[in-house]
Amino acid sequence: MEDYNELLTFPCSICKREVDLPGVFFHKKQHMALSTLGLQWMGGQKPGLLAIIHQRQSVITKLLSSFAFNEKTLQSINNAFELLWKRQIPAYYKIMENICQSSIHPQKVGHILIKGAAICKDRNSSWRVDMNDKFIVVNNFGSKPNVCLFGLFEGHHGASAAELTATELPVLLLHQLSRLDPSYQMTPEEQKVINSFNTVFREDYRATEDSFSSKKKRTKGMKSVFENVHKAFAKAFWRMDRLLRLGRREVSRVRWSGCSAVTCMLESSVESPEARRSWGRISDLGALADRHLFPGMPKMTTGVLHVANAGNVQAVLCRNGKGFCLTKEHTTRNADERRRVLQQGAVISPNAPYGLLQGQTTTTRGLGFHGDLKLKRVIIPAPQTISVRIDDLCQLLILGTDGLWGVLDTKEVTALAMSAFQAHRETWGPAAGNKPLPHRGSLLCPISEQTTSKSETNIHTVFQRQSGEWVSTANSKENLSASKHSICDPESSGLSPPKKSTHDPRSEERTDGLTGVDREQKDSREKQGGPGTQSFYDSAAAYISHELVRAALAAGSRDNITVMVILLNGTEHQLLT
Repeated sequence: MEDYNELLTFPCSICKREVDLPGVFFHKKQHMALSTLGLQWMGGQKPGLLAIIHQRQSVITKLLSSFAFNEKTLQSINNAFELLWKRQIPAYYKIMENICQSSIHPQKVGHILIKGAAICKDRNSSWRVDMNDKFIVVNNFGSKPNVCLFGLFEGHHGASAAELTATELPVLLLHQLSRLDPSYQMTPEEQKVINSFNTVFREDYRATEDSFSSKKKRTKGMKSVFENVHKAFAKAFWRMDRLLRLGRREVSRVRWSGCSAVTCMLESSVESPEARRSWGRISDLGALADRHLFPGMPKMTTGVLHVANAGNVQAVLCRNGKGFCLTKEHTTRNADERRRVLQQGAVISPNAPYGLLQGQTTTTRGLGFHGDLKLKRVIIPAPQTISVRIDDLCQLLILGTDGLWGVLDTKEVTALAMSAFQAHRETWGPAAGNKPLPHRGSLLCPISEQTTSKSETNIHTVFQRQSGEWVSTANSKENLSASKHSICDPESSGLSPPKKSTHDPRSEERTDGLTGVDREQKDSREKQGGPGTQSFYDSAAAYISHELVRAALAAGSRDNITVMVILLNGTEHQLLT
């Protein structure tokens, strides 16, 4: 695969030009420089040097005649001009080269919708002393088959909050789900952990908690089988934040750690193709009987992905070659979050491109941060929750920390991930059998452009909760804007209560690196499998995650980088085309 490292390219989300990994940092800095001078690419070409000189003079003249002129603004203009004039990276942009010292953690996931999964982590040793990111992968969550839980936690001011959240948040979530749905079962060990928290969650606290997690308003007639799941996520986040208030494992007395969090729970079911096509349009319970009119048609596996996030850790779903961001960025870059924290009396300093909250962090929501009372007053643990449909067109689920999303956007990450999968496919896929392969960029287009409907190029949001109120949506656009349509009845979701099964041990990160399961997976991958084999998908997930980390380093990331890549059934269909 090393032969493909320098060949991997992806289209820039601004100018649409193909960019390779070594040139991504300079390319993005050029866009920033042009934006500073009020210029942009015209017809795929950069403005000429004469036009840049005239524009610089024009901008400085306008600033001198206004009250916005200062030495810092003038320095930014001159830096932008220098970069465009010399056509090379100035020394002040990049002090040292990033060194890739990534570690890959393959995961053994037993789920009917998942083909392979892997996590790649890099401390980014050029800029960071410690690695504060943590992750979890839980098979058969709640002793339910084909239910998996994934989580990614980015630590701030240390790893204590992220470590405790990775350990205790899954147990808190399972406890809330088991109270609302008896099919979720807790082990004696998990119940013992919950019992140890009884002195923390007293009656007065539960009253406040119920007020926090309850909906503010609800559309008449709206009903969702997923509402309890979203309420469970909200209460689990709230309780985890309360536990971090105890200050366990904290070192400093005034600046305690916190973390951003994203958790994804994937459920699966099997239904007929006709039921899948009619799903989302059925509002009458009697119409559900139409499903049983197609007993001879082949069944297909579908599912629902429940996502909850607070902070700057993001999740992206790639469906039919198109990326959809399932999470909301809770940082000072978000206009709604800026408005909220400013209304609560917070101060945003101008030390960063979008400012630092209380001069410390860009994060406006998260877990922990209890050391500073002024900071904690505005950083809330309220998660953004959403449930989306998972079908055979869904290809990839990518979870990443701010070290990735701070330098690459959703479109660029999606394009690079698909290109990496295609490169892996060309080496270990059908090409091994001398089968002709399409061009590598084919995965960036729909599976079948002539027969793909509009609904197949979007995702289906079945339930969403924003800013404390429950929102129901139907076929969402790329920005997941809420629709006015009500969600379907519970039966139309196609989800059936799964049978009980034994609870598999968790596979999560340890302080010594790979877990026992990871080591077994690593040993089994010494021999690369052929197309369609488990080792092929496992190695593909590992390769994609590693390439995304390399891209983030090449783009100039200065944070810890952790990327989790989950290959869904859509990649198998791409492999067969």
